[in-house]
Amino acid sequence: MSETAGTSPTVTPRRAALLLALLLATAAVVWFTWPRPDTLIRIGEDGVAVVVDRFGRLQPLPDTVEVGGSGTRRVIRVENRDTVNHRLAMFNIPAGERNDYTVPRGVFGGECSAHPTKRQLTFRIR
Repeated sequence: MSETAGTSPTVTPRRAALLLALLLATAAVVWFTWPRPDTLIRIGEDGVAVVVDRFGRLQPLPDTVEVGGSGTRRVIRVENRDTVNHRLAMFNIPAGERNDYTVPRGVFGGECSAHPTKRQLTFRIR
């Protein structure tokens, strides 16, 4: 039996760099292909809704929410972190729940209980 049979191969800088590149490439593919809603709306404990972009940045809920994406239907996720039920146009969200809504293209509107300044909300689904 040879002396090198029981030893593990050494990690060279080149091998470590290749492993790191593979890891980063895999993470990028997962990030861009992970299933996520086309639009995420979060209602806070204060009862005011915000739109969360794909990088986690919060934007105030506009009067008209533009929903884009791919395919014939879009997914809108609404998270209600408040202690009361809310209505966002055609969506009723119970307190403390998260719901995904699949909607067709079109323009929909209605009453909104979580808008910071108005009581009407419109969804424009492209």
